[in-house]
Amino acid sequence: MKNGVALVSRLAMRFALLGLVAAVGLFNGTGPAVQQAYAQAPGEVSEEAEQRRTQRVPAMREQAFNRLSEAQEALDENDTRKALEALTRMEGQRGLNAYEAASMWNMRAYIHFSTDNYPRAIEAYERVLSFSPEVPLALELGTMYALGQLYFVQEDYRKAIEYLNRWFDLVETPSTQAYVFLAQAYYQLQDFRNVIAPVQTAMDLARERGDEVRENWWLLKRAAYYEMENFDKVIEILEILVRDFPSKDYWVQLSGLYGQEGRSKKQIGAIWAAYVQGYLDQEREILNVTGLLQQEEAPYWAARILEKAIEDGIVETNRRNLQGLAQAWQVAQNLEKAIPVYHRAAERADDGELHYRLAQLYLDRDDCDNSIRSANRAIERGGVDRAAQIYLIKGMCEYNLTRYDDALGTFAEGLRVARRDRSEQDINALSQWRTHVEREKRRQEQLARASS
Repeated sequence: MKNGVALVSRLAMRFALLGLVAAVGLFNGTGPAVQQAYAQAPGEVSEEAEQRRTQRVPAMREQAFNRLSEAQEALDENDTRKALEALTRMEGQRGLNAYEAASMWNMRAYIHFSTDNYPRAIEAYERVLSFSPEVPLALELGTMYALGQLYFVQEDYRKAIEYLNRWFDLVETPSTQAYVFLAQAYYQLQDFRNVIAPVQTAMDLARERGDEVRENWWLLKRAAYYEMENFDKVIEILEILVRDFPSKDYWVQLSGLYGQEGRSKKQIGAIWAAYVQGYLDQEREILNVTGLLQQEEAPYWAARILEKAIEDGIVETNRRNLQGLAQAWQVAQNLEKAIPVYHRAAERADDGELHYRLAQLYLDRDDCDNSIRSANRAIERGGVDRAAQIYLIKGMCEYNLTRYDDALGTFAEGLRVARRDRSEQDINALSQWRTHVEREKRRQEQLARASS
């Protein structure tokens, strides 16, 4: 799953947080505009709530503003040490009001965050919240959201969820991404059931607002259902993904799940769709689709696909793959195609098994000369299960060619092999054929004498 779902990495989180820093102008009663940076979370609050909070926020005074400006100038020069010194002097001032102190801690949090000191950043952001409700509501919300993100980075997912839920309680129109972020935190806790609702809410909101439902949202939802072993839901999501975000991985996964759930027709349909779209470019994938096609009694297409893959160099030209191709052509009843491929496979084999199979095929086609040659090759190579069968085929061909003495010699050798292997079935078959050939030989001899 972690490869499948785009969770927030530490680096990505850092950039996300930096992107939330915004300059907000506030005024005191008599002084100039105050520019204070703080995290702006992805959501909006009502004007009424903002106005009620603004009435409780004290004004920032000139001395505090100057200290913050001094720290900001140092930050603009990338001098964090000087900035922190200015903030330390500000902290030492007597009589700082809540807004001034919160602003000071907010800038400290930003400095610690920008230097990757996340624990100190968390501590500073929590100090900001300690001055609520005498701080701007936007500052408080931004701080909550930033804490949710920072705790996520620190892998304290319960704390991340706690701050995110506090943020949701105050925000009137949360963004879709905020819901997805909450779902990601639940996923990291392996609380998969609680992943579904926030992701679905994000999807519903996106549709209401005319926005795109993003691919990674489906992936997160799919992963949660998969962990819960709700494979029907996983299949539903994959069916959406192959439609809206078609890719090789989704088609292959969908085919695999169809097979797992016993939906074989859909399994082959999905993998076939992947093939015709050009997604299958690995040997194991081609062998998988051809295997499924043969299971579904479509050997002709299995042979066509495997033949092309071998020609294109996608599937290796070895005994196993050539044998698979030959078998596919054989089952498709195209012996003209099957026999040459069997020969190619047989020459790459260390035993005589495929030569024995060729002997059978040639016998079925009444091509006794080639059958005998293949049988002799099988005997030379050895390593054939039920080796006596080779002698049976060879002897039958010799009999068909009226080479009775050769046939009798072959059956005699076959009987020795069958007795060695203790194969009663082969002993009986060879004995019956030997008796039949002996009778036919005597009959032909009698006919010859009578005619002379």
